[in-house]
Amino acid sequence: MQREQAKLNGILLGGGSEDPSAIKARMQEIMTAKVGIFRKGSDLEQAVDELQKLLVRSRNIGLRSNAPGPNPELVTAYRTKMMLKLALTVAYGALVRTESRGAHYREDFPRRNDAEWLKRTLATWKNDSTRCPPSPTRRWTSSGWNCPRLARLRRQGLCRPPDTPGRQAEVEAAKQKVTDRFELQKTLLPYEHLLPQRLRGRNERIDEPLAQATPRRVA
Repeated sequence: MQREQAKLNGILLGGGSEDPSAIKARMQEIMTAKVGIFRKGSDLEQAVDELQKLLVRSRNIGLRSNAPGPNPELVTAYRTKMMLKLALTVAYGALVRTESRGAHYREDFPRRNDAEWLKRTLATWKNDSTRCPPSPTRRWTSSGWNCPRLARLRRQGLCRPPDTPGRQAEVEAAKQKVTDRFELQKTLLPYEHLLPQRLRGRNERIDEPLAQATPRRVA
């Protein structure tokens, strides 16, 4: 609590010249234009560089009023400095992750790369004066296949779990025997007995007559 109060006092009494609202607006523009779902390395490099400059500027934020009492400008200034660190961490992590996965799509690296990037991206800030988090630490995720097997996959140039071909063959064989999608689902994913009773039942698709599917019951 004392540390946070010291930060607030530093903003109130610092006498800086930077406008917190302008810095926040520019940060939002950068993240929207260059760190959206569709990304590329050159844009991410520019975003990291610009966000670093904004972070430096944020250390000279000043307020138009430091009178006691409720102060929305103080709230904006306090939050913007923390938001900039988060934005920079996101942009820098996206820059070093040279693959596409989920909502992270790199136009210059369009393929998912499990052999190199089945890892979490962790970044830490050592102190408030740091301009950018150090190169993110890449740690293995808790997957069903261990690191030595992934090392072998990298040597073989593969980027998929080793049981993929067997599972795909199983899926294709089931499709040849079962045509009803509900029965196929039971064959390939026999999990319905694990669901609460209210969630069991056939799911409905928009292109099917209602008679073919049974809507889920809601308790």
